[in-house]
Amino acid sequence: MSAKRTKLQDRYELREVLGRGGMGIVYKAYDRLMNREVALKTILDVDSPETLQLFYKEWSVLVTMVHPNVINIYDIGEFEQDGIKKPFFVMPMLPGVTLDKLIKEGSPRLSVEGVVAIVEQAARGLHAAHEQGLVHRDVKPSNIFVMEDGSVKIIDFGIARDASAHSKTTLKGTLYYMAPEQLSLKPPSPMSDLFALGVVTYEALTRRRPFQGANEGEVIEAIQKHTPPPISELNHEVNYAISQVVHKAMAKQPWHRFYNIREYGDAVVKASRNEPLEYFDTAKIKPRLERATKSFEQGDYDFASEILSEMEAEGHLDQGIALLRRQVDQAVRQIRIKQTLENARRFFEAAEYPLALRKIQEALELDPQDAAALALKSQVEKERREKKIEEWIALARQHLENNAFRQAREALENVLQIKPNETDALRLAEEIDRREKEVARIRDEKGKLYQSAMNAWEKGEVTQPGRARSPPPGRSARRSPACRAGATSRWESRACRCGLLRRPPRARPRRRSRA
Repeated sequence: MSAKRTKLQDRYELREVLGRGGMGIVYKAYDRLMNREVALKTILDVDSPETLQLFYKEWSVLVTMVHPNVINIYDIGEFEQDGIKKPFFVMPMLPGVTLDKLIKEGSPRLSVEGVVAIVEQAARGLHAAHEQGLVHRDVKPSNIFVMEDGSVKIIDFGIARDASAHSKTTLKGTLYYMAPEQLSLKPPSPMSDLFALGVVTYEALTRRRPFQGANEGEVIEAIQKHTPPPISELNHEVNYAISQVVHKAMAKQPWHRFYNIREYGDAVVKASRNEPLEYFDTAKIKPRLERATKSFEQGDYDFASEILSEMEAEGHLDQGIALLRRQVDQAVRQIRIKQTLENARRFFEAAEYPLALRKIQEALELDPQDAAALALKSQVEKERREKKIEEWIALARQHLENNAFRQAREALENVLQIKPNETDALRLAEEIDRREKEVARIRDEKGKLYQSAMNAWEKGEVTQPGRARSPPPGRSARRSPACRAGATSRWESRACRCGLLRRPPRARPRRRSRA
C-alpha cells in the first residue's frame, strides 16, 4: 500500500478492549487528529508469518472496498509493543450490536421480517467481497454487525483468503458454520460462505443451530450427513417457502445451492413475500417422486432413497417427499434389524452370549421398542444367567471337596446375587456349614488326643517309641504289652489310632538252627 503508516502513539489513544477474536484484539480508541472515537484492531500472534500475511491482506482489500454492507477502513499503521512491531487498522465505532448477541438475548428485532432484512444485506456485502476475489471463510452471527438504524455491516475479515489461491490449508473458521467441503479440507469458496449464511439464517429464525452434537465428531457428522428439520416446523411464523430457500442454501453439495450468495439473499426476500420461485416447481418434482414411490413399492429401497436424497439436497421440502422418506427409512431400518437379529441368534446358538447381546443392542438402537429384539435379549440373558449359575455351583463344589469353605461360600454368593432362591445353591450352603462343623469337630478331637498323649509322655506313662511302662500296682499285667500285644491301655489305644504314638514292631520269630 502507498498509504503512509501512522505511529500509534502520535495519533491514537487506546482506551479499552472491545473484543478478542481468533486472530486479533479490537480496542476502543480515540483519534486525536479527527477528534472522534474509533475501533482499532491489531493481531495477537505476530510471530506467525501466515497471520501477518492474512492481516495485511485484510486491510489491503478492505481499504479499497466501498460498500454499505462492509466495514470501512479509516487508517492503517504499525506500533511497537514490548519490542515487537504490530500492525493495526482503524475502523469506525459502530453504534449497534452483533447478530449473535441479538440471538442470545431473544431480541424482538429478530422477527421474520427483521431476519430477512439482515440476511439480505449480509448477502449483498459478502457478494461484493466475492466479486473482488475475497472469501470471508468465517461467516457467523458474531461477524454480522446490526446497526441501530437496522443497516448491516460484515466485519472481521481477519481469516479471509484470496479466492484465487488454490492451495489447501488447515481447517480454519467456526465449525458449526462450515460447509461439508471445508471439512474435507477443500479450498474455501463463495459457495462455502453461502452455506454459512444459510446456517446463520436458520439459527436466527429458530434460535438453534441446524447441526449440533455432543462433540466435534458428532457436529462434523451432522454437517456431512444430516438434514435438519424445516424451519417452519420449529417457528410457525416462518412460511414453507423460506424453509425451502434456507435448506437449498445448506445443500450438502455446492452445485445444489444457489448460483451465488446475492441470489440467495434475493430468494429469501421473495419467499418471505410468497412470490413464486422457479427452484421449487412442484410440477418438476412430481415425476421423480412417482418413480421413487414405485421403487419403494417394488422393494427397491436403495433406488428410492437415492432419488429422495437428490431432491432433498436440492432443497425440496415437499410433504410427499417427507412422507416417502419416513416410509423408506422405516423399511430399511426393519431390514437392518432383521439382519442384525439373525446374527445375534447365531451367536446365541454358539453360546457367544456377549456377542449376541452386542448385536441385540445394535438392533435396539435402531428401534428401542422392537418386540423381537426385546424377546431375544430376555432369552439370551436368562440362558447366560443359568450358565453362570452352573459354573459358580460347580466351582463351589470343587472348593468344598478341598475344604476351602470361604472360597466355596464366595462362589455361592455370586449365585445368590443372580438368583436369590436358587435351590441347589441353598442346599449346597447347608452342606458347606455341616462339613465345616464336622471338620472343626475332628480337628478339635485330634487336638485333645494329641494333648492327652503329650501329657502321658510327660508323666512317663509312655515309653519311646510307643511302649508303655509296667502297669500300676493292682492293674492286670495283661494290659501292659500295649500296642504290640493288642491289649493297649485306653489312652494308648486312642493315641495309636490317631497316629500320635507308634506301635512297637513285632518281634521276628527265631529261625531254628539246622542240626
